[in-house]
Amino acid sequence: MTVDPRTTAASAAPDGRNGSAGEFGSDLLVDLLGDLGIEYIAFNPGATFRGLHDSLAEKGTLPIVVCLHEEVSVAIAHGYAKATRRPMAVALHDVVGLQHAAMAIYNAWCDRVPILLLGSTGPMDATKRRPWIDWIHTANVQAQQVRDYVKWDDQPGSLAATPESLVRAMRLMKTEPQAPVYICTDTEHLEESAEPARRAFDLDLERFPAPAPTPPDPAALDQVARWLVEARRPVVIADLVGRSEAAFEALIELAELLALPVIDPEGEYWKNALNFPTRHPLNLSGDQHRLVADADVVLGLECRDLFGVLSQVEPEESAVHSITPVDAKVAHVSLSHLITRSWTADFSRLQPVDVHLASELEPTLSALLARCRELLAEGAGDAATREQRREQLVAASADLRRRWDAEAAAGREGEGISQAYLAHVIGAGLRGHSPVLANGHLGNWALRLWDLDHTDQYLGGQGGGGLGYGLGASIGAALAHREGERIVVDLQSDGDALFTPEALWTAAHQEVPLLIVMDNNRAYYNSVKHGRRIVEVRGRSFENSEIGTTIGPPFVDFAALARSFSVEAAGPIADPADLPAAVEKAIAWVAERRRPYLLDVITERPERA
Repeated sequence: MTVDPRTTAASAAPDGRNGSAGEFGSDLLVDLLGDLGIEYIAFNPGATFRGLHDSLAEKGTLPIVVCLHEEVSVAIAHGYAKATRRPMAVALHDVVGLQHAAMAIYNAWCDRVPILLLGSTGPMDATKRRPWIDWIHTANVQAQQVRDYVKWDDQPGSLAATPESLVRAMRLMKTEPQAPVYICTDTEHLEESAEPARRAFDLDLERFPAPAPTPPDPAALDQVARWLVEARRPVVIADLVGRSEAAFEALIELAELLALPVIDPEGEYWKNALNFPTRHPLNLSGDQHRLVADADVVLGLECRDLFGVLSQVEPEESAVHSITPVDAKVAHVSLSHLITRSWTADFSRLQPVDVHLASELEPTLSALLARCRELLAEGAGDAATREQRREQLVAASADLRRRWDAEAAAGREGEGISQAYLAHVIGAGLRGHSPVLANGHLGNWALRLWDLDHTDQYLGGQGGGGLGYGLGASIGAALAHREGERIVVDLQSDGDALFTPEALWTAAHQEVPLLIVMDNNRAYYNSVKHGRRIVEVRGRSFENSEIGTTIGPPFVDFAALARSFSVEAAGPIADPADLPAAVEKAIAWVAERRRPYLLDVITERPERA
């Protein structure tokens, strides 16, 4: 067979080999990865896994995604997992490769995304190490670098111990809460003869299934169902629901059944999924504060920061004010306590709740929907109150959308293009193209304006707030959609792109259908906003607030940068009048040629944050 040159350069014989005299440990490892369902492996090449590299090229059965930086490799696997709900593998060169990858691993950890990270170390037997290089590239134990932000790690002591380690890793990372795992192989094991360990790799993988989903406690579920049915002012806070299409659909049914307003919280960094259809009449995400402040029942669904949603935090005053009524009943469905670590506080502050359902979202929402239907059939709740609430919520939602649509369509005059108008123009251009928004949301405007009603249409942010995520993750999502007609869209911030610009080479090499729209405000705008807040608090010069946060002069020519990596590009576009034609051309390029295109757009920085 001839292997796709975008993934490997090998042309393998029908039996998967090219005439090698014998098999090695790495050959067995490649076969096992395929049997475990791994579809791609991304890496920047490294000496410690040269045996694995050779086996991948020799066999040609597991496609390689070549990257120019380990952070890009992990980000690609991150985006691929969110687009397919299947893990990719990433090979990482010993100590230094793992250090390069650490930020991207942390992003995936915070985002609850499964990635099979395959490390490799120089010989653990010190008598077999080469002078200097094997010593600085061998650690005891290598996983110590990332142990606080992977779900599990292991360093098998022999080739025979490796298959069980990998099977355990796959089971653990795919069990909720999901997260990356790290397995460190030894260079010696990969390069030794396969024969002594062959039987250890002969596993019946069907006998090692992942555990069944965790169901809810029946008594607690019944209590929550009764609260919702009898509530007068309920509200649902949905987070990570969109990782399951079945949970997403069950939430829609539940909201429509009981006239529940659903808040899919808006955020700069921590919006992790599409948790409710953006244009649904019961989507009240833009009215979060009012609904939470008036609620008598709150249902949180795997909320990363339920405390933050139900409280008003004033950092400058070191004050926190609960905005939820003291007599409101609060229930939370979450398994996040099972993956809490002490090193980083990604779990946020504790929120007092009346019921904590320690169960997975899909079975919980399905059971909750069924129980609520039973209660309604028994005559529970007040139908008139429910229908009056539905009418009020639908009207409030429609008013929000009318105001948003009008503001976005108006555009802006002056320096730069507003994020709202940019989202409006891109959304209009994408109608009929079935887009996948892999990264970014233009200050939430894309989620306010675009009609997104399936979980695979928006993949969420980076999880850990680490820069360098967007390009790689979008390439991973586009890799998942390379076949077919869908267009993957990256609403890419300029500062984030400058951390991993080499990802553009991989986009071109892989020939992925990716539209990159550069949200180029020529600044690290999050730092600009913080600078403005601090000068306002301290009564200092507003003009000084952007010192050390702007990117230019000189200004980065992103179109020229993209073309240097063989990605077609245009821009910078600074005049709103030029934007519709430029967007139309960019979309047509990706749709027709199924290759990446970068459009550089100069966006405004509001005078006040």
